Amino acid sequence: MPNPNTQTNTNRMTEIEQRLAAIRTEMDAPDTDLDALNTEADNLIAERKTLLDKAEQRRQLLGKIGSGEVGREARRFPLVEPTPEQREYTYESPEYRTAWLHTLMRCDLTDVEQRAWSTATGSAGPAIPTQTANQILEKVTQYAPLLGQITLLRVPGNVTFAVEGDEPDAAYHTENAAITATETGLTEITLSAYEIVKLVQISKSVQKMAIDAFESWLTDMIAKKLAKQISATILTGSGTSQGKGIDKANTWGATNSVTVAKDTALTTQNVLDLIALLPGGYDAGATFLMSKKTLFTDFMPLQDKSKNDLVRIEGGSYYIYGYPVMLDERVADHEAYLANLSTVIGNMPEDVTITSDFDLTKNAFLFLGSAMFDCEPSRADAVRKLVKATA
Repeated sequence: MPNPNTQTNTNRMTEIEQRLAAIRTEMDAPDTDLDALNTEADNLIAERKTLLDKAEQRRQLLGKIGSGEVGREARRFPLVEPTPEQREYTYESPEYRTAWLHTLMRCDLTDVEQRAWSTATGSAGPAIPTQTANQILEKVTQYAPLLGQITLLRVPGNVTFAVEGDEPDAAYHTENAAITATETGLTEITLSAYEIVKLVQISKSVQKMAIDAFESWLTDMIAKKLAKQISATILTGSGTSQGKGIDKANTWGATNSVTVAKDTALTTQNVLDLIALLPGGYDAGATFLMSKKTLFTDFMPLQDKSKNDLVRIEGGSYYIYGYPVMLDERVADHEAYLANLSTVIGNMPEDVTITSDFDLTKNAFLFLGSAMFDCEPSRADAVRKLVKATA
């Protein structure tokens, strides 16, 4: 339907043009009032300009409408969070974490926690929340610093690990003589998964604890005990139904250890002899392992600033002839190891698991922490020992 305003403007433009043409004729007449015609012409020209400007605006507007810039309604929709029923929960979800901890505490779950528990667990059953698992592993590593020194794998199930052995040297070749291939020098180490467990008990008052406080207490208790056993395995594990520790890396004798007589004190020469037994290739990562008592009763008395710098203390850390010292009470008194611990291969095939039960006879909760771990020294010559004779 035509716009009536547009038609009116067109008619008016025609009238203006016709009147301006008439003024051009009238201005030549002898009795014409030129001042009046001049004023009228100025007004008509101004009105014509106004109408032309409006016509140009309409033309530009029509161009925008044709390109889609005008006339399209910009609609903004608010972001709508999915309802709890629509959300997908995982082991990393905060709702699953609180549901898992409240389930251990035998507390009632909220509606959101129940949905997180049912959707995240699935057919595989409940698993430890990611945040809690990371917290336990962090604390286990903190309480078992030896874990940070060995080569630790996280491979599910049994794993076979190939390590480089003694590679035969190159040899001169006689022209036209046959060349025989030598062994590759790789040694295979197979690690399985031995279960390490710790059972802790707390009264029913656990249900009154704040969720974060309960998680901190539980992970700390479990981590400390598991870490203690893991450290003991790395040091003295027998290798039978458990990991093999560095104490079983060799059958100790004159070629791989230094023995101090039963009634004789450690000497500086004993320490130097022990260091000399370790091949130079392992020096960069070598560490002394001993108890605090051994450090202060056997090694510290050897310090003589006028003759040597056997023991050095820097920032609370101890060094013996430049080798860092790790203190661990599981090492027998008056004995020590000098070892490159990176040659010890360990495996934790799965995260620590925690299950709970309620003991009616004690009105207390029981929490069982379980870890899988195995380890084995891969290079016997990377471990040397200071032995104290017993006879």
